[in-house]
Amino acid sequence: MPQVSFNVLFNKLLETAPSITTQKVYSLLEEAYTRRVNDLPASIKLAEEALGISKELDDKACMGKSLSHLSLFHMIIGDFDLSINMAKEAIEIFEEIDDEKGIADAKYTIAGALYKTDDYNLGLAYLIDCLTTYNKLEDHHNKARVEKSMGTIYEFFGDVESAIKAYKSAIESGKEANDLNLQSNAFNPLSGIYLNKGKIADAMDLIEQSIRFKKEKNDVRGLAFALYGRGKVFTITKEFEKAEADFLEAEKIHLEMGEKLGLAMCYHKRGALYIKMDRLQEAEEILVKALEYSNKHRIVLIKFKANLLLHEIAKKQGDFELALKYLQQYINEKESVINDRTAKVIESYDVINKMHRLEQDARIQKEKADLIEKKKLELDSFFYRISHDLKGPITSLMSLNYVAKLEVKDETAIRFIDDYEKQANRLNTILDGLLRLTKMSFNEDSKQEIDFEKIIYDCIASYKFLANYEKVEFKIDVDQSIKFEAEWALINTIFQNLIENGIKYARIEDNEPFIALTVKQQGDEIIIDSTDNGIGMDQETVDKIFTMFFRVNRKIEGTGLGLHILKRATERLNGNVQVNSKIGEGTTFRITLPK
Repeated sequence: MPQVSFNVLFNKLLETAPSITTQKVYSLLEEAYTRRVNDLPASIKLAEEALGISKELDDKACMGKSLSHLSLFHMIIGDFDLSINMAKEAIEIFEEIDDEKGIADAKYTIAGALYKTDDYNLGLAYLIDCLTTYNKLEDHHNKARVEKSMGTIYEFFGDVESAIKAYKSAIESGKEANDLNLQSNAFNPLSGIYLNKGKIADAMDLIEQSIRFKKEKNDVRGLAFALYGRGKVFTITKEFEKAEADFLEAEKIHLEMGEKLGLAMCYHKRGALYIKMDRLQEAEEILVKALEYSNKHRIVLIKFKANLLLHEIAKKQGDFELALKYLQQYINEKESVINDRTAKVIESYDVINKMHRLEQDARIQKEKADLIEKKKLELDSFFYRISHDLKGPITSLMSLNYVAKLEVKDETAIRFIDDYEKQANRLNTILDGLLRLTKMSFNEDSKQEIDFEKIIYDCIASYKFLANYEKVEFKIDVDQSIKFEAEWALINTIFQNLIENGIKYARIEDNEPFIALTVKQQGDEIIIDSTDNGIGMDQETVDKIFTMFFRVNRKIEGTGLGLHILKRATERLNGNVQVNSKIGEGTTFRITLPK
């Protein structure tokens, strides 16, 4: 047998050592992933060990996979900020080494952290990216995970049919991967949908099957979610003691596993159960706990649900002020997450294939809107500069006119000077209007509490110089209990223009002219109504009155800017204005402002 030198053996050992150590990293990560279902602290410890070895080796692939696994485990236990940071670090590494699957795995974790807190829309975008990659790679295991998560988001948005399709697709992908855990993960929420549809037997069959699978695979964390699902069924069938036992057992597991979302869900459902059992004190205690816990960990889904149930309890206890507080919090929390734009996007499961095109269209529309807004600001800036620059010369001309009237005695000359004064005053009024209009785009006045009654009477007094003023009756009705904060100048502008138009267009000859101004609150809105019995308008005129420089009646003095300014001021306050008018009968303006 030939002799092999020590150096040759040593060099061969050096050549094989890295691959052996790399294999250890993969073994550690595989074990960590397997143990995530029943021992997350051990999973984290194993992944940290793998990361340490990877850094010693300076192996990019191993570092990326270790970080990706760690981010997943921290996402599961609710350390969302840490999870996202680790996932982003992993993505940078995977992009450097061109690991497409690694990028998708890390994005899946980010999506989980986002949709479990308060950003469903961005979470969905990440999931769609992941699904595209997993479909391409025919990775059924990860495809099942993504589809189940997408079902959760669809369900949250109220798109139940798309949620069912996503859950069923996740089950099929789980079967392709030959993984009972993946299948049963989708059984749990699907059972809940069947329960909401009144299919109680189907819901129970599915959740019992999930419990069997979880026990068979020793998925302790998944078992807690399955027990929670069965507790919901028992609540509906009024087997309250069984429901309570399931919720408490699920809570115990979630506490041991560090599963924050699952624990918050159990708190919420146990509160709902106690309301049904008329144990209101216990219900309030556990729901306040759910609310505090959800606030701490940014679990918006449970925050607004807990507020709704606390609202119900407060009503039952006769504390209507507290009930209103919880109801308002519920509305605010829900609206902060579910907005019209997102709800419209989530129309069907086919959105996955259309999303990129929709996003591209949205970008184009946004670019157009930005361009229009830029041009509008440029136009406002132009008006502002011109109006401001002309203001000085016009003031000088008006002053010269005043001096001329003092010096000139000739009647014909005085008549010409009067005509000149009228035109100078008209030009000055137009400039004032343009300056008010453009200041809305550039000024950010601080908000203050609005005294509607004072503003109205001050505006009325400021128009004593108008010809019809003395003949018009003003009817004022302001709800004194209204508390409203806004930019004073904008509210003042609205009433100035309403009152000025009502006086100018009053019918004096065959009428007892009036302007009725009312301010009231309806729900979360302030309603301002201005009704007069003036000359009125036809519908064609109504459609044009907010156009800049449009004048209803050329015989009546005006600049055609007043109503345009009124509309801009209303829009600046995020409100809207409606007009109803009939020729010879009068006009009503209704302005609605959100509180």
